[in-house]
Amino acid sequence: MDKYLYYYFGIFSAILYTIFASLQSYEMRKMGANVHQSIKTFYYGALQSILTLCWIAVAGPGLFAFWKMGTDSYPLSWTQFLASTGVGFFSWLNQESLSICLTVINLGTASSFNNLALLVSLSVDFGYLHREVFTSDLAGVVLIITFSVA
Repeated sequence: MDKYLYYYFGIFSAILYTIFASLQSYEMRKMGANVHQSIKTFYYGALQSILTLCWIAVAGPGLFAFWKMGTDSYPLSWTQFLASTGVGFFSWLNQESLSICLTVINLGTASSFNNLALLVSLSVDFGYLHREVFTSDLAGVVLIITFSVA
C-alpha cells in the first residue's frame, strides 16, 4: 500500500469537509426562522450518524460488540469511549449553538469563530501530545485563517 495513501485521503477528506460544511452553513442560514433550530441540528446529526454507522459496519463491524468493551479484543478502551462521547456531546452543542448563531450574525463571523477549534487542536497536538511540527500543518492553519478573515 502506498505510504502516501493516507495523506491523500486526508487531503480529500479535508476538501470534502470544507465543501459540505459550507453547504451546511448555507442551508441552515436559508432555513432561517421557519424551522426551529433544534430540528436543524437533529436533521444534520441524524444524517451524519447514519453515514457513520454505515461506515463502521463496513470498515470495522467489531466496534458494535459493546459487550467486549474493556477487553483486549475491543478497539476502544473505556477512556477512549468516554472521550469519544464527550467529543460527540460538544459537537452537538456546537451545532446547536451554530444554528442559533446563524439567525443573528453574519455567516463569515461565525465561520471565523469556528476556526478557533483549529487553533485549539493544533495547540493540543504540539503542546500536550508533543507531536512533531510539520510545515504542512502550519501552512494549512495559515491558509485557513487567512481565507476565513479575507
